Amino acid sequence: GNDLTTGIEPKGPGRRWKLEEALPVVEQGLTNRNFEQGKMMYSATRCSSCHSMRGEGGNIGPDLTQLGTRFTAKDMLESIIEPNKVVSDQYAATVFTMKDGSSILGRLTNENDNTYFISQNPFAPDVVREIPKQDVLNTKYSYISVMYPGLINRLNEDELKDLVAYLMAGGNQEHQLYKSQ
Repeated sequence: GNDLTTGIEPKGPGRRWKLEEALPVVEQGLTNRNFEQGKMMYSATRCSSCHSMRGEGGNIGPDLTQLGTRFTAKDMLESIIEPNKVVSDQYAATVFTMKDGSSILGRLTNENDNTYFISQNPFAPDVVREIPKQDVLNTKYSYISVMYPGLINRLNEDELKDLVAYLMAGGNQEHQLYKSQ
């Protein structure tokens, strides 16, 4: 972990960002953004708990380093604001329907002949729960994202722009986004 970012909180005031409000803010232009603030907002919104960037961070969700080469700011905002819209199989969770009628949701991380191993908390991926296969009736993919909606709701407009610029740049301070215009 990087101790420099502990305790950094967005200044706000935040709002319940909707795509149609966030998009014009970001599309006004991401020139001359603040790299350090973008990096701090990336930590403050807990992106790194589940995503890796330049080799650091979690692996519950996709690596974000190359995000800006493949996706627009609109795609990014949509995924952050409405995480359930597009969930790839690779990151889908599994619903285990149990013989006793209960169900358990988690991301299948491993299995052997007798046991499923699942991770249930995106912020504690190392905590693994074991489910005996003999207790399971069936399993199916869930296309409900394990990513929480509203993670950017604590950010103000400036902080949101800096975060999106940081994502677009893949965490690279030398990216053209940070060259003076």
